[in-house]
Order: sequence, then C-alpha cells, then structure tokens
Amino acid sequence: MIALALVFTAIYDSFKGEFTDMLDNAPKLMEAMLGPFPTDSIISPEIWLGIELYGLLFPIIFAAIAISAGASAVGLEEDSGTIELVLASPISRERIILEKSLAILAQLAIISACLWLGIAMGSFLFPFDVSLSNVLSATITGCIFGLTISYVTLAIQALNGKKGFALAIGSCFVGISYIFYVLSGLSDNLDSLKYVSIFSYYDGPGVLVNGLNATSLIVMVGLSAVCFIAALYAFKRRDIGV
Repeated sequence: MIALALVFTAIYDSFKGEFTDMLDNAPKLMEAMLGPFPTDSIISPEIWLGIELYGLLFPIIFAAIAISAGASAVGLEEDSGTIELVLASPISRERIILEKSLAILAQLAIISACLWLGIAMGSFLFPFDVSLSNVLSATITGCIFGLTISYVTLAIQALNGKKGFALAIGSCFVGISYIFYVLSGLSDNLDSLKYVSIFSYYDGPGVLVNGLNATSLIVMVGLSAVCFIAALYAFKRRDIGV
C-alpha cells in the first residue's frame, strides 16, 4: 500500500492537466461510479486522490480483504475441522469471537496506516501539497468501511458455519450495495437507494475535500456493532458438534 500511494502522489504533477480534460468529457456513469466530480477547474491533490485512489480502488481492495477476513476468522478452522480443538480449550466462545474481531481490526488498521504513510511520504518527496489530516480522516473512514463489511461477513459465517457461504453473501452484499450506489448517482428518481448502500456512507472522496462525516461514521460503527453482537450470539448458541 505504501508503494501504491507513492505512485499516485508521484504522477499527480505530470497528469493533473490531462486529468482535468478527461473529467470535462467524462460520462455520467463514470461520475456515478466514482462519486461527484468537482466543478472547479483546478484538480487539487485531494480531488486527485479522491478519484484515482479513494473513489474506487481503495474501497474495493478493502472490501475484498474484509470479506475474506470475516469469512475466514472462524470459518477457516470450521472447514478444516480444527475448531473442535479450539473449543475444547478453556476459552469461551465469546472470547474467540472477540479475539478474531480484534485481529481483523488490527489487519485493516495496519493496511490503512501503510496507505496514509505512503501518501505522507509522497507529499514530502513530490510536489503534492495535500491535507494530511483529511487524508487521515478518509483513511480512517475506509478502515471502518472495511470493518463493517468484515463484521457483516463474520456474522453470516457465525450463523451458518460455512466459510464459502459467508464469502458468497459478503460478496453479494458489497456488489449489490455498489450497484445501488451507482444507480443513485444516475437518476434523481433512484437517489433514495444511496441510503441502503454502504458506499454512500464511506464517501472517501468527499471526506478528502470536506473532512470527517460524523453521521456516516455513526451509521457504519452502529452496523458493525450490531453484526458483532449477532456473531457473538450466533457462535455461542450454534451446535458445532463439540
């Protein structure tokens, strides 16, 4: 992630002029996929990162990592048949879910920190005068976005007990959510779909320009908490054959 961030900061000065022309002629579908394009003729580093990195690439990478982490947290041990050994130890099921959840959070936090560090390094190495505080806010928002998806997937796996099923449902959740996000940007009649899309609450490009959105964070943290509690309850109550 550090290398990826350095690449995007390095090429900004060379491509910002061509990028402005591209945005002027971009189709509405592209704007719906990446978020609202700026009306300002000057492409700032925040706008550049919002479209090139935080608009689609960063959330998709995080979503993929989050789905895999959520489905594998307990699902990997259930599929391999080693979960019985874990449950036979004097560790409660609640503690297992808690530790797995914290491990997911740590994984996403490390990746997020690497991304922010790469952009911070790029701002010193290249002509890239970006607001590092806004980049931090957008990166934290992306981390919580990934955590929410991961906990949704973890809850599905805890309820069903199948890693593959959790992967499928988690992927469908992200895919349908993104479709709703795109459709809401294509037509005013479909604007209400954005309220059921996690991508709307993520809004990394908007956070880069305007700063942290407390309402969006509350929604994602709330959904994460609900899914975490559901995973705790389901894993505790489900008969795993021990």
